[in-house]
Amino acid sequence: MAPRRFDGEGLRRARRRTELSQRQVAKGLGLSSHVPVARWEREQRFPPAEKMVRLAAILGVDVDELFPREGPCDLVDLRCDAGYTQKAAADEVAGLTKYILGDAEGGRRRLKPHLIEPLSRLYGVDLNALEAAEDRSFGMTVPQPAPRKPPDLAEKLTGLVRMAFRDSPTPEMLADAVNAKTGTRLTAAQIEDLLTGVSAADVLTDGTAEVALAGLAAFFDVPQLALENRAGVELRVLSDLQYLAAHHDIALATSGGGVSPEMLAVLNDLVSRTSGQS
Repeated sequence: MAPRRFDGEGLRRARRRTELSQRQVAKGLGLSSHVPVARWEREQRFPPAEKMVRLAAILGVDVDELFPREGPCDLVDLRCDAGYTQKAAADEVAGLTKYILGDAEGGRRRLKPHLIEPLSRLYGVDLNALEAAEDRSFGMTVPQPAPRKPPDLAEKLTGLVRMAFRDSPTPEMLADAVNAKTGTRLTAAQIEDLLTGVSAADVLTDGTAEVALAGLAAFFDVPQLALENRAGVELRVLSDLQYLAAHHDIALATSGGGVSPEMLAVLNDLVSRTSGQS
C-alpha cells in the first residue's frame, strides 16, 4: 500500500479557506460529531483512508494536493480512493466477498477474471490500472503511470454521484433529486451531457451555469469552487481580492508584483477574526 501523506495543519488551512466549520465537514462525511475532524487537525488521529477523497472534495481541493501519495496505487489504494471499505466494495460486486477482496489486497490470492471488470468500474479506473494495482499488491514492480491531470467537471460529478447514491441513478433521477432539493431546473439531458464530459459552458447557456453549479454543489454539500476548474477558481479568488482591496481603498499588489503589505494586513486580520469562529 502506498499511503497518502497526512498534514493536520494543511487540513485545517484548507477547511478555513472554504469557511466551513468542523461540524459541517463532519456532516458531509456522514459523521455525527465534529470531534473526529478536530482530532485529525490536531493530528491526534488520522482520517480513514477511504474518507480522504470525499474529505478533499468537500474542501474543494484535489486529493493528490491535500494528501499526496508516496507511490503508485495497489488494490487497497484504489478501493480507498473510491471511498469503500472492503465490505462495502464487496457488497457492490456480484460474486465478491470481503474475504476474497482481502486475499487479493493482501497478495495471497488473485481475483477471478470475471471480477476485474466490475471492480474496475466500481473504482472508476480502467482495466489496465486495476490489473497493475493487483500486481503491486502481489509485490510486483509496475511502472507508475504519468501524473494524472486535475479532474474535470465530469470526473468530479461522477465521484460525487458514486458517493451519494448506493445504486447509479439515471440522469432523470439525478436531475429530479437536485431540482427538488435546490430549486434549480436542470434537465436529464443536461445532467447526462455534464456526466459525459461536455463543458458546463456548452451545456448551460444564457447565464444559467452559475445557478446550476451552485445547485449541484448545494445538493452534494460541497463548495461551489469544488466544481469549477482551476482557472475559474483562480479568477474568482482574484476577483474577491480585488473587491477587498477596493473596499479598503488599498493597493492589491506592489509595483514589483507581490501582494502589498496593506493587503497582507487585511488578509491577516480576516484570518484571525474568522479563526475564532471555526
